[in-house]
Amino acid sequence: MVAKEIDRREFIAEVGIRLVGTGLLLNQLTAKAAFGENKGSSTKKNRKLNMEYRTLGKTGLKVSAVSFGVMRLKEPAVLYKALDLGINFFDTADSYQNGNNERMLGKVAKEYGRKKIFIATKVHPFYLQKEVSEEYRLLAKKALDEKMEESLKRLQTDYVDVLLMHNIMNKSWPLNQEILAFLENLKKKGKARFVGVSLHDPRVYLDVIDQVSKAPIYDVLIAWFNFKSPSEHGEALKKAKKANLGVIAMKTQAGGYTKGSSTSLSPQQAALKWVLEKDFVDCAIPGMVNIEQLIENVGAVGKKVSWNDRKILHTYFNSIKHHYCIMCGKCYSTCSNSIDINTINRALMYCEGYRDFEWGRQTYRELSSRMNGLSCMDCSSPTCHCVNGIKIAERMKHAHTLFA
Repeated sequence: MVAKEIDRREFIAEVGIRLVGTGLLLNQLTAKAAFGENKGSSTKKNRKLNMEYRTLGKTGLKVSAVSFGVMRLKEPAVLYKALDLGINFFDTADSYQNGNNERMLGKVAKEYGRKKIFIATKVHPFYLQKEVSEEYRLLAKKALDEKMEESLKRLQTDYVDVLLMHNIMNKSWPLNQEILAFLENLKKKGKARFVGVSLHDPRVYLDVIDQVSKAPIYDVLIAWFNFKSPSEHGEALKKAKKANLGVIAMKTQAGGYTKGSSTSLSPQQAALKWVLEKDFVDCAIPGMVNIEQLIENVGAVGKKVSWNDRKILHTYFNSIKHHYCIMCGKCYSTCSNSIDINTINRALMYCEGYRDFEWGRQTYRELSSRMNGLSCMDCSSPTCHCVNGIKIAERMKHAHTLFA
């Protein structure tokens, strides 16, 4: 609780410093054209805002190159500042902050003007997981439509621009007939203009992107991608872009750890520049929780990766490589207990990199006891191995001690 209060005081101080005498909090953009759909060139820059707009694949939406992953944000003032800086695409989910994230975004969108911005939200097809009972499976399947209605109510809108199936964990899910029917129905009723998937899991990363790229119903892909991602992930995203999917990069700053910066340019900004420079990425959705992070990230727009940036990123990764997982997925075949190493490492990243213990714990506790770090506690001869030198067994035990 202490950490949360500190963050809040820091936020208030930051707002006070930056907004004195300016009325910045209540300002709204007057350049409406930046938020419309444009059928012209795939990239357009608004000189007044210094924001670049790119076409989100087959959707035709003109979205800000730096868009907003709202997931952990609790202060609506940051959203107003984002709008002022030209950000027009906001990503949330029904599960973020138990729905409060959608409520906050919905309130701001209504006050600002719903049609001036683009909203993406996500629902998770939990009922497809093998671990759930048949009774739960039937209830959860029926609840998908209810989840969507609840999201729309919290967002104070009758449609979302993009609806995504959240955190695909099995390569069969995107082409599941029930899921396809659900998505088709949302489009038909106008409750979702476009649909897609979001993706973390390296075990299914390539297969899912391949399937989604070939299925006509899908319009958008949100995927984990940063300067340390395996090269085959970048190649897969190139194929998705070639198939005219809107490609959105998340987890763009490799954990957001504060270590590793040796100059005034942070590794976070250098990492974001690296992602935005890829021509197959339409936009990035870094998670931001304060105005300082927001301004820093927007500052990456339109800038090329320099030699100094690469040096900074090299230094940064060397400082985190023994605990940051690049999500290559090669460790899974080495673990005799078949635990979900990826998700556990992601939970640790939320705690250590994002400095959000509660989000890390929630992510960890969503795992079944069969897949979390419990079995590591009594494992006398661990076989798990990381090609990048992470001591997996120690990290899994640490996570279980921390979050269980």
